[in-house]
Order: sequence, then C-alpha cells, then structure tokens
Amino acid sequence: MAQNSQQPLIILADGSSRTIGSQATRNNIMAAKLLSNVLKTTLGPRGMDKMLINSIGDVKITNDGYTILKETEPDHPAAQMIVDLAKKQENEYGDGTTTAVVLVGELLKQAEKLFEDGLDTPLIAKGYEAACDKAIDVLDEIAMPATREALIKVARTSMSGKGSFSNLDTMAEQLVDALLDVAEDNKVDSDMIKIRKIHGEGAESTEITQSVTVDKSVVESEMPKDVKNAKIALLQYPLDARELQNDAKIKITTPGEYQDYLDAEADMLKEEVQKIVDSGANVLFNNKKISDLGQHYLNQAGIMTAKRVKAGDLERLAKATGAKIVNNVRELTSDDIGEAEHVYEREVYEDREYIFIEGCKNPGVLNIIVRGSTKYITDSLEQAINDAIGAVSRAMAEDKVLPGGGAADIAVSKALRKFANQFDDKEQLAIVAYAQALEELPVALAENAGMDTIDVIVDLLSAHETSPNMGVNVIKREVADMKEEGILESQATKVAIIDAATSVSVEILRIDDVIAAKAMTPVGGDMPGTPNPWM
Repeated sequence: MAQNSQQPLIILADGSSRTIGSQATRNNIMAAKLLSNVLKTTLGPRGMDKMLINSIGDVKITNDGYTILKETEPDHPAAQMIVDLAKKQENEYGDGTTTAVVLVGELLKQAEKLFEDGLDTPLIAKGYEAACDKAIDVLDEIAMPATREALIKVARTSMSGKGSFSNLDTMAEQLVDALLDVAEDNKVDSDMIKIRKIHGEGAESTEITQSVTVDKSVVESEMPKDVKNAKIALLQYPLDARELQNDAKIKITTPGEYQDYLDAEADMLKEEVQKIVDSGANVLFNNKKISDLGQHYLNQAGIMTAKRVKAGDLERLAKATGAKIVNNVRELTSDDIGEAEHVYEREVYEDREYIFIEGCKNPGVLNIIVRGSTKYITDSLEQAINDAIGAVSRAMAEDKVLPGGGAADIAVSKALRKFANQFDDKEQLAIVAYAQALEELPVALAENAGMDTIDVIVDLLSAHETSPNMGVNVIKREVADMKEEGILESQATKVAIIDAATSVSVEILRIDDVIAAKAMTPVGGDMPGTPNPWM
C-alpha cells in the first residue's frame, strides 16, 4: 500500500528571504533609528558636520540632512522610505529635512516602547494620526504674521544652521528684499532663481540681484562687451554650415567648384546674420554652435554674442527680457526681441568671465552668485541660501511664521498631553508618546550645544506656562523668548515636517512582512537577510 507524503510547496526563488511579524517591525524601526541618530548630531546652529567619502575618494563635508542621506545611499527598504521623505521635503520646501528624519526616528522609538507595553499597530497608528491633526491645529493657533522683519528672521534662522558666516544678517536682509521684489501674489517661481558658485573670495562678496547671468564669455575678443539699451535675440539654431542630410554627397571635380561651394555657405551665413541685424538685435544668446565664419560676420555687425548657452539660462532670459526663443533664425523678427538696460561681460575670478544682464524688462528673475574662500565654505553657503529661499518662500505664501528653537515643538507637546486626557482607551498612550517624540527635538538642539538636556526640558515646560514662544537659544545657551531673540521658522515648513514624519512612521509601523528577492544589506544588529521558512 502506497504511503501518502506531503511535499513542501516552494514559492520563493533561491536566495530570497522573508521576515515576518514583530521581527520585521523591529528591523524597520532599527533602520529608521539608525538614520535618525546619524542626523541628530547635525541639528541646529551648533550641530556637527559629516565627512562623506565616496567610492572614488571624493570628499564632501556637510551637515545638510538630505545631502547626507543622498550621498550615503542606504540599501535598507525602510531607510529608503526615509530618504524619499527627505527628498520630497527638500524639493517642495527646501528646508527641514534633518528635523523630519529625526522626528521619524523619535516617533518610531516611542512606538517601540508602546509595543512592549502591549499596544498593537492599529491603535498606535490611530493615536499618531489624531496627534498629528491636533499638532497642525496648534501650530496654526500660535503662528504669527509673516512681515518683512519676520521673514528676515526666518532667513537668518534657516541659514545659521549651515555654518558661521560673518555677513549673515546682511545676506538675510538682501535675500528677503529680493524675494519680495520678484514674488507675484506672494509666490516665488523657484525656476527663475539661479545660484552660481565661485570660490576664491570671501562670503561677503556674495551677490544677490535681480538680473540674469550667463556663465559664458563673448565669443570674440573684438566684439562689443558692454552694451547699453540692449536688444536681445535668443536662438536655438546653429549658425554653421549644415551637414548634408540622408548621406547625400556632393561631387566636386575642380577647385573652382569647391570655391563655389564655400562661397554658397558663406552667403547663407551672411543671410542668417543679416536676419539678426534686421530684427534690431545688438546682443545674441544662442543655445547652439556658431562657426568661426559666423562669429566673424556677427563681429562685423557689432553684435555681442554668446554661444552654447544653457537652455535654462535661455528660459530665464526669455522671462526677464521679454524675448522669444526662436528655433529658426530665418523666422526671427523684431517682435521676438527682448530688452535690458545693460548687458556686459565681467571677470568673476581669474580669467573666468560671465555675462551679466541687468535692468531687465520684466521682474521675477533672481540671480545669486555665492562666493567663498574655499569649496567647502561655498558649498555650505549655497545650501544655506537654498534652505532660506525655501523657508522664506513658504512663509510668504502662507503669511505665517512660528517661534523657532524648539518652541513650537514644546507648545504642541504641551497641548497634546492635555488633548490625550480626552481619550479613555490606550490611544491616549500613543498621543502622549507622540508628545514625547516632539520634545526630543529641542533636547537634540540643546545637546548639540553642550547644554544640560534635563534642565533644558524642565525649564522649557515651565516657561511655556506663560508663553508659547519660549525655546532654546543655542548660541547663548539659554531658554529665551524666540520672538524677541529673532529666531523664527516657516509655519508651512513645520506643518509639512510633522505631517510627512507621521505618515512615514505609520507606514513603517504597518509593515509586518518583508519579502526580499535577494539578501538585504544589514543595517546594524539583527537585520533582514536570514531566510525564514514559509509556514
């Protein structure tokens, strides 16, 4: 009599792995906490820098959260979710990436404690989402109007976390005034802001102007290099002898025929340059190549010319000057010409020239030339200005700012603890845990400044009995009124941080099964990678 035997059912391919249940959750939380701990020491003006060395030995020094995550490229899937969060925060708000990542780590750390106390994932997620909604309401209640003075303080606060710059106050004021000037309905078009870096001079030489720069020099030394009342043509058309199409060939049998061919090419270029002259243009920016003969004819016509100009620069020139980008020079007319008061070439650093276009017909274009004595300083200042632009732009659009230095975090935490008392079930514990996670943000600021964190949190909670503006001044190393100290941040950016950090934390907590087609790189401790049998 044959015996029945049950054969194992194999579903996963060789080399696959599976981690299930609480182990999967713990592994994901561990990955998130590791990233959070890496970035936590960079938080605030007293935060430390990270030295990043890539596979070919290039070194980058930074304390920008998104840059650190992007350069380190973590492989763990939960870590990748946090990198995606940082990328979105950077792209949409320009600031707050470090805070968002640190908050994710703290929320998951608190969730881990709740698991140990017997709370399940749905209840924790429900409590976190309720706390998030309440937090956003509280931020709206304590927000202040985004006046010019408040925006300058937002810019200064944002930039102070990226390094020590002697001209920080001046740059913050210049940047805010420039953004206010170019904004339309309190909104700034970030595509119309161009930042260029030149290291070799001090940071005080940084320029913030309503103008356009082109990182090219005039194509011929004898061409005009300083044009007033400029009439500007923008082309995406090669002023060059065209290549024969469809593998066509021209058979030339005598020297005379070859000369006729060259003369025909020259006549064609003359006609094309004449179209530019007839349009009234005295300045030409071309995205394509220009042959030596074409440059010669443009020189004879007295037209200031730059070739191979980047497409993005052409677009900014079009918006600023009112010119139209033309794809065929034979279709160029006077209606396509833009205007600017002054176009000139200037050496910006040791035989390196830019073309400056000033007094443009239309507002809305901002040019920033970042200067620094070293590449590290220049990179840090560029990141600082980028962050400030994001923070100020969002504050302008929403017309709301918040007290910085952890003041808003403590105000929300304090409100959440009262809010939790409205719940009779264990959801109350999740809301209190959320409040504790928020309190870790000012604690991290204080710790990075070398302050006693226990004293700081006690002083903050006590001070908030009288004012929601009390935060940590890490420069003076004391608890103070952030509004009076001029330490402010964008309300919209803070709301985005809390909303995104909550969403990612809840999403990670909901994962109870990790199936990998290949073994994953461990991220500290007991991480996924050991095959688990199917049950």
